[in-house]
Amino acid sequence: MQFNVKLSKAPFSARKGRLVIDLIRGKNINKALEVLQFVHKRPARCLTKLLRSCIANVEYYNSQDANKDLPKVDSDELVIAEARVDEGPLVGYRRRWNPRARGAAFPINKRTCHLKLVMDEPPAAEEEEGRPKKKKAGKKAAPEAAAAEKEPEKEAADLAATEETGETESGDDRNGEE
Repeated sequence: MQFNVKLSKAPFSARKGRLVIDLIRGKNINKALEVLQFVHKRPARCLTKLLRSCIANVEYYNSQDANKDLPKVDSDELVIAEARVDEGPLVGYRRRWNPRARGAAFPINKRTCHLKLVMDEPPAAEEEEGRPKKKKAGKKAAPEAAAAEKEPEKEAADLAATEETGETESGDDRNGEE
């Protein structure tokens, strides 16, 4: 079962948020919390709050009477399946200005971003073993390999022919004679 957690208008740029979110993408939720504990960047605090919020959502989901028939979800087993950082609106874009040359003024851009995390249960090892593995394109690889073996022979023959005639493929001499 998937659990979504979002944070809108986080007070840092999307570029800085992507640096931190790349550290935790695809990891177990507890491992991600450990990693974020030692990252000294502003987005790490927001992502830690988001992950803890997701854990609380899972516990609340498990405690609901309406979900008694559904299987329980262990919050320790969840994996970050999707992690996105999108650009948000500029805050204070029209209010504050920096003076520039020749009387011009540039706005002060306070960038924000939107964070989205999707937690999911890890794929079961039994399901992966039960499925037959797809074969890679072996038929196409063989003709390509044969063509690759023929190319050096063809290049050697072309090189010998150019040495005998003294001409390149374009028909010009390298000596500058026409």
